[in-house]
Amino acid sequence: MTNVTFDVITPRDAYAAYVMGSTLVDVRTTAEIENKAIALKNLKKIPFEELAQRVSEIPANRQVVLFSRVGVKGQEAAKILAKHGYDNVAMVDGGITAWEEYGLPIK
Repeated sequence: MTNVTFDVITPRDAYAAYVMGSTLVDVRTTAEIENKAIALKNLKKIPFEELAQRVSEIPANRQVVLFSRVGVKGQEAAKILAKHGYDNVAMVDGGITAWEEYGLPIK
């Protein structure tokens, strides 16, 4: 089995990556997203439970930055993407909780 590696980045670095063209993917549940969402255009919302079936919706030619509530599902999502050949994946340290604490856009 291949060892899966991915970057762990701060919310500010995730926002900078978004500005530079990275794909941000929120893997929280639909209910979690409806309760508190990241306020960015072009953010992909793919619940973790659907990720393996919807991986083709995520561009493979740029960095993918994963969000979860605090980071646990983000790690598992990174493993799924690695199995599908994605090799430029990062996870937001602290997830949406840290994103909000940094004062980044929430709706």
